[in-house]
Amino acid sequence: MSYLHLKVPPTRDERLKPCGAFGGTIDDLVHGHKEGCLGSNGRTFAQATGCQLNLAMGMAASIPNTVVIYHGPVGCGAGSLAIAGLSKQNQLARGNIDAIGRVWMSTNLNEVDVITGGEEKLKQAILEAEERFHPHAIFIGNTCVPAITGDDIDNVAGQLQPDVKAKIIPLHCEGFRTRFVATAYDIVYHGILRYLLGDDKADWRPENEEELRDYQERSKRTVNLLNVGSMGYVDEVELVRLLNAIGLEANVYPCFSPPDKFVKVRDAALSVSICATHDDYFVEHLKELYDIPYVLNTIPIGSDNVRLWLLEIADFFNIREKALEVIEAEEAELREALKPLRKFFEGKTTFVSTGEIRAGAQAVMLEQDLGMKVLAIRTHHYDKFGEVVFDHFKGRDDITINVATAQPFEQANLLNRLKPDIFLGHAGSNVWAARQGFPVLPIYGPVNSYMGYKGVFEVAVRLERMLQNTNYYNTLGDTTTLPFKDFWYDEDPYSYIQQTQDAA
Repeated sequence: MSYLHLKVPPTRDERLKPCGAFGGTIDDLVHGHKEGCLGSNGRTFAQATGCQLNLAMGMAASIPNTVVIYHGPVGCGAGSLAIAGLSKQNQLARGNIDAIGRVWMSTNLNEVDVITGGEEKLKQAILEAEERFHPHAIFIGNTCVPAITGDDIDNVAGQLQPDVKAKIIPLHCEGFRTRFVATAYDIVYHGILRYLLGDDKADWRPENEEELRDYQERSKRTVNLLNVGSMGYVDEVELVRLLNAIGLEANVYPCFSPPDKFVKVRDAALSVSICATHDDYFVEHLKELYDIPYVLNTIPIGSDNVRLWLLEIADFFNIREKALEVIEAEEAELREALKPLRKFFEGKTTFVSTGEIRAGAQAVMLEQDLGMKVLAIRTHHYDKFGEVVFDHFKGRDDITINVATAQPFEQANLLNRLKPDIFLGHAGSNVWAARQGFPVLPIYGPVNSYMGYKGVFEVAVRLERMLQNTNYYNTLGDTTTLPFKDFWYDEDPYSYIQQTQDAA
């Protein structure tokens, strides 16, 4: 699989051939993708989409003691203004008392730079970042403008690296390069693998022989727990607690982990992902380069998926009996805690919208653990990793599935038809549902629990509290309108999706 000899990794379009536009049943989606019939689906009209630049730079900027440089017009970095404080909050929660939040710069390219080139501005930005912040790493995010005009960010990085202590990491995350913003994760991991893990001279093991033996023994029971930027510290604590309970240790990467500790990834016995969409590129390369096996099949949301996740890890270490003992005790405690809440959720319906792995697992949790009925699932895209989490809904034609990055007009039509009791969604879709009068529970948040057994209970508590009083959303729905004409709500919500027949 190795792509590390390339400056730019392949896009998800090339590597996984995902589906980005679909409306119908889950069985049709799964079978259609297996047969190669959905990869080229598109829309004759599209309202909006995402940009991989923001996703890539958000992930890069979560790593402390780094600077991110947006190489392009200053507006490309505007999204960083809204989450600078959140980055600091996340780092403080994880014990980084020196956290100063997200540090980003822009080369602020203008009309003249489009003609004459922006490489000199990039050089100045790198040198200023080194002088002012003394970071461990400097990420360069290439935007659409310099990619089109031909600036060579790799050459600039190579020229300056001998004079700069920080690792200079070029990221080719131009928005036009891919239809699937999840390519951003591959781009950042590509940089981490090439520049933060690729230094064989890095000294990270203890020099004392006794300490070294202890380190090597612990490494045999240590896993790389791979987190995501949308994962709060409370979720990390819960997952580490469960791993500790079955006798394992965990090092958490990459978000909010200091870059000088990344080389320790190479010593773990197993890499454990919580989201295949986020991590498949990374764990495949760790397996190839350092012979580290991995767990990639599911996300530990909902008791069914937590069980699957823990047992797969336990089987690798031959500790299934210990894991079953922990699981059965945790599940018994959870069932008892949920009893009074399940009565409230009887007959309640829900609509779930976010990335494919989280959306599928969250939907399973709502039905299995809480007894709610899922009416619809929206995912940003669909690829082979969705098969495991959607297997629970095999044969269910009472659930509609919409594959769409953004496209709020399709969501608005579906909500108007289905009228769920509550909407669980991604930040970009929640506001649209709220303006239609539907109560909204964000499907992730940095200060709330969603994963593990604790996550099931806390989501249930928040759902019950919200459904007890929906006055705010009722008022919002009565007093605001969406920009869509009335006729649209009578149309087929998938009428603009254009399906093409790929070669199988």
